[in-house]
Amino acid sequence: MMNKNNIKLTNRLMPVVMMVLAALLPPVMCAQEPVSVPVPVLVEISKQKIVSEGKVYYMHEVEKGQTLYSISKAYSVTVDQLSRENAIEANGIKEGQVLRVPASGLSQAGTNSQVSKPQGTPGTQTSTRAVTVQPGSRTPVQAVPSPQKQDERFLYHPVKRGETPASIAYSYGISVRDLKRANKGMLFPKEGDVLMIPRKKISGQREERAQVPVADIAAADTLLADTVAVTEEPEIFTVTDSRTEISRLSGTVKVAVLLPFFINENNSRSEIDSSRKDAQGNKVYREVNKSGGWIYEGSLPFIETYEGILLAVDSLRALGLTVELDVFDTAADSARINRLLWSDALDNMDLIIGPVYSYNLEKVSSWAAGRNIPVVSPVALRDPQILENRPTLYRVFPSESVAQDIMAGELREHRGSNVVFLHGDSAMYNPATSVLWEKVRNVMAEQGQADSTSLTPFWFTGLTSRWNAYSGVTSIDNLLDPERENVIVIGSTSTPVVSSTLSTLHSLSRKYKIKVIGYPEIGGLETVDLRYYYDLELFIPAGSYIDFSSPASKSFMSAFMRKFRTEPMAESFAWRGFDIAWFFIGGIATGGDDFLRDPGIFNPALLCLDPDFRRESRMNGYENRGMFVMHYRKDMTIEVKRPRKQPGQEEKTEQFPVGYPFTSGSSGRNRGR
Repeated sequence: MMNKNNIKLTNRLMPVVMMVLAALLPPVMCAQEPVSVPVPVLVEISKQKIVSEGKVYYMHEVEKGQTLYSISKAYSVTVDQLSRENAIEANGIKEGQVLRVPASGLSQAGTNSQVSKPQGTPGTQTSTRAVTVQPGSRTPVQAVPSPQKQDERFLYHPVKRGETPASIAYSYGISVRDLKRANKGMLFPKEGDVLMIPRKKISGQREERAQVPVADIAAADTLLADTVAVTEEPEIFTVTDSRTEISRLSGTVKVAVLLPFFINENNSRSEIDSSRKDAQGNKVYREVNKSGGWIYEGSLPFIETYEGILLAVDSLRALGLTVELDVFDTAADSARINRLLWSDALDNMDLIIGPVYSYNLEKVSSWAAGRNIPVVSPVALRDPQILENRPTLYRVFPSESVAQDIMAGELREHRGSNVVFLHGDSAMYNPATSVLWEKVRNVMAEQGQADSTSLTPFWFTGLTSRWNAYSGVTSIDNLLDPERENVIVIGSTSTPVVSSTLSTLHSLSRKYKIKVIGYPEIGGLETVDLRYYYDLELFIPAGSYIDFSSPASKSFMSAFMRKFRTEPMAESFAWRGFDIAWFFIGGIATGGDDFLRDPGIFNPALLCLDPDFRRESRMNGYENRGMFVMHYRKDMTIEVKRPRKQPGQEEKTEQFPVGYPFTSGSSGRNRGR
């Protein structure tokens, strides 16, 4: 047996021996014929990535001649890292095997570094697959290897356009939860991402589908021609005037309420008061307690909405329906929304009410679309594109486009009138102005009155010169016709423009017969004398209307008083919260999925809303087009009308009947979900 001294001596002699061999070897090699020395196959950096446990990995398919060492060098990782990440056995790797390679190595070494192609020596045979990766250059997209060559634990699924976590999970017969657990860190997969599908979770029926080799992925700039023209069948939406009456309900509906209650802000019951000053004039800072009834201003409308939801839930439970209500304070924090989506707390919901901010609503509605969970927006939204590619999103309060349709449609009731389109946008650069103008022109063209004698656009800012205070009156006076009815369409919501316009028109109303059509925002301006509305017979669309003399409103106020020890204000969001919860929870309980596809089959009497949900495409969400028309009359009364466009019929106007949500009765559609 060799002792320690011999081992040390051997280690010292090894460098000397190697130097001698190096000196003797070249003459020997020169005495022989040239030999072809194979150069190791270079490694091409994969273009496929996945996210697992919050880490990014390259998916590398082993090619002939590649070794763990060559792969580790290409990706700037160690052999030990590759072995640990892929549980490589003693017999090494095989051709066609897929390895997970940590992307952190290239990130640290510089992902865009150039891989040079080695020069082969004369008389040698080289086998290389090196590529040069330049910053910002396009590289061919690799195909994901077929399932037979993939990992024993996972299949790797490239996400295609239009796919969602739910659709991918269904195609492999696994649950969304299992898919999310295998791909932690990838909340919203995009086209081109690769998801890991756990083999053990794949059902036997889906295993055969999973074994089909994955086709090559085309490059991002490749345009593929359609081979089959597919025409989307138009959807049919029910429009009925008969009310749905409910006497008994059964079943269970799970509802999640996502509203910004700002609990932390409301829990702060003191503030710093700096209103006082000392004898020297310096501010005195002191802590004072807030009053017992103080509520954070930002949360007040959503607390009112929740109060209305609670009353609706109480009413539905009294009819026998089991409503499981989960409430979450989302504040204005996107991080809370992300944690909530990953917590699985919403996975089994039948309905989600909220959130309210568009950036959070986009996340929740996109997430819910893959799970076929309806999401209801309880507030008015500014984003006109919010419904695109979100088929389970329901927009309760109509968009500006719906209001414009009603404004232009009102002109059909004033055939033969002199119409003036008054706007505050000089060249109609504002899209809202130009769109409304085109809609007005189209309606007038239907009646054969699109010429300049019946329709005139006029730019009016409301500003007058100090030396000519009546210039605005004179300019509008020249546009009016004393022999006909004059209809003024105000295509602006600017307070100065609207206030000046109504004031000017009111001064001319004794000389001319004038009626005004405007946006819904006009009805709430505090700078306008209320008398102007009635004298000018203002027509404006409104998203909601409350008849306080109706039995339904009286019953609601009575129930509100019993539960909350106060009366709801006229502008309280509690009215809307009640209608939203009653309509959607009751609709799901009576109609189930049929109601979600065609909400018109459920037509209960509500407090302030008139639902008429439709959508332009199956890929988009639903928008409520049900609005009221408020007509201010000269006798100081308001006529409320409801325009409803029946399929294949002209738009009709009828007196709106206010119903009673708590009435007893029967319905042919009463059934558990």
